[in-house]
Amino acid sequence: MIMKRRMAVRWTFVVVGALAAAACAGPDGPPKEASDAAQAFARAWSAGKASTAVDSRTSKVAKATLAEVTTELVIRRTTVRTRGELTCLDGDQADQLNDGRRVCRQGIAVSHDLAGLGTWRYASTAEVREDSEGRWKVWWAPATFHPQLTDATKLDRTRELPERAPILDQQGEPLTQELPVVRVGVEPGKVRPEVTYSRLASVLGIDPGKLRSRAEAAPPTQFVDVITLREGAYGEIRSAVEGIPGVVTHKDTMSLAPTSTFARAVLGVVGPATAESLKDAGPLAMESDEIGTSGLQKAYQSQLAGTPGGSIDVVDRKSGTKVREVFRLAARPGKPLKTTLDTSLQEAAENAIESQEKPTALVAVRASTGEILATANGPGVTSYNRAFVGKYPPGSTFKVVSVAALLEGGLQVDDRVSCPAETNIGGKRFKNAYNTSLPDGPLLTAFARSCNTALVQRAETLEGSALAAMADRFGIGETWKLGLPAYSGSVPEPQDLVDRAASMIGQGRVLLSPLGMAMVAATVDSGQPRTPVLLPDVAPGQKAGEVLPADLGDDLRTLMRAVVETGSAKALDLPGAQPVFAKTGTAEYGSEDPPRTHAWMIGFRGDIAFAVVIEDGGGGGRDAGPVALRFLQESRFVQ
Repeated sequence: MIMKRRMAVRWTFVVVGALAAAACAGPDGPPKEASDAAQAFARAWSAGKASTAVDSRTSKVAKATLAEVTTELVIRRTTVRTRGELTCLDGDQADQLNDGRRVCRQGIAVSHDLAGLGTWRYASTAEVREDSEGRWKVWWAPATFHPQLTDATKLDRTRELPERAPILDQQGEPLTQELPVVRVGVEPGKVRPEVTYSRLASVLGIDPGKLRSRAEAAPPTQFVDVITLREGAYGEIRSAVEGIPGVVTHKDTMSLAPTSTFARAVLGVVGPATAESLKDAGPLAMESDEIGTSGLQKAYQSQLAGTPGGSIDVVDRKSGTKVREVFRLAARPGKPLKTTLDTSLQEAAENAIESQEKPTALVAVRASTGEILATANGPGVTSYNRAFVGKYPPGSTFKVVSVAALLEGGLQVDDRVSCPAETNIGGKRFKNAYNTSLPDGPLLTAFARSCNTALVQRAETLEGSALAAMADRFGIGETWKLGLPAYSGSVPEPQDLVDRAASMIGQGRVLLSPLGMAMVAATVDSGQPRTPVLLPDVAPGQKAGEVLPADLGDDLRTLMRAVVETGSAKALDLPGAQPVFAKTGTAEYGSEDPPRTHAWMIGFRGDIAFAVVIEDGGGGGRDAGPVALRFLQESRFVQ
């Protein structure tokens, strides 16, 4: 009886094995339950829950493996799908793996989104086993994650950043390049809170409370960045910093302009990534990267930074020896970005505003093409691009446009006009700067001496839309495509006579940027209104309207030359073959009595047109004039 029983058991085992093989390879195909389990596993892994869809005996291993590789490889997201047909092992193979219970295998396609490296795709296999109760689950092993992974190996990731490409001047010479810097930081575990933060604040001007909060939230041995300084700048404060408890420094390089102020608002800066700067930095940028945080460095981050490269290797856990490379992405260098900036003129512009104490902007353009040759913003180090985006009433510099409208309406340069100290238009009192007055005389003299009352008295002679239409002909209000934000100005249709009179002297609702007023001067210079150009290979400039009539252009140049010869910009009457043409402006703003004023100067010499504004700066000739003068004196175009 015992033998029979044993024989019966053996016979039963053979039958079950045969049935298992038949079930896997028979005409009905693999078990649907096994296929469903594989599909469920693929969905769970894609949802970040792979360990919940595997055999309970391997779930801890799966969870540990996935946590390790996710951290090491910086996996942001994984997508898994089944591929091909599920196949099942024969009885003998199943016996060895699963105690005689059925075993099937399902090919899977795995795709990982690796932070900073992109997508890693490969094929693997999910082994699906039947348990003692007839349920099917994926049996997790290291090879499930990747076929080259074993218990004795792990995956290591490397990432390499190519050198950042330079921003170029109009001659193709670099305006930015990799220069040595020193990163100053603290190691939280070594700081003395009662000493470290206050001393750093006194030396570096940082917020001690914010630094302390960041340091206390970081691991004790982590480098917490405080500031990055050019090598020379660090040398000046080195002795004061080195003795502070917990301070750590690292030498590095960074893409920098020649000086900290050089065209900073346009070129921008590169610095540690922030949540804000990462938004537009491209899909491969990481929190640990140095990326553009302002200006062109930010706007063209992906082009300048290039594409990072790296690899994933299988390495021996004990020795760290590389076993096999399973992924490689070649780094691609960035592409240089060419600008229209002229290095010599930019230096002249920087020098012209370096001593300013109030917010100042200077911009210079090539009149015949609209190319922006220089743009400086100050005082000191600022990333605010006042020259491009500042919105100011242009004051008397706008008289170039309003006089153009009057000339088109029939007024002549030598027609006599009156210039009382003040006048009443539509019930509103208009007056001249400093309450000056002039004897009745030609328009030329009134314009040269920047007489407001002479112009506002002509407001009734202009049709309602004439001023706005002339502004359009100068390109004011055009849509500019510079590669950076910029404001071309606004001259609304006047609401009434008072509004029209105020607009004629650049007050009321008229607003322009310094770049906008430089383009007005450029239009008088060349006769052809244009849109400005900063990036010739990205956004070429174009004509912004018809050429000014020759006689109108001649009259405007005559008027602007008179401002320099006998009027409010006489300080700019420099010697040389190329005369200077200009217009001063003192633009009132605010509600104080007397009102505060912005100081303006626009003009051109040869093919170079310029504009200067000093916010809350006083008078055009008196305060903006010296800035324009120094620029002209230092530029190579002076003869």
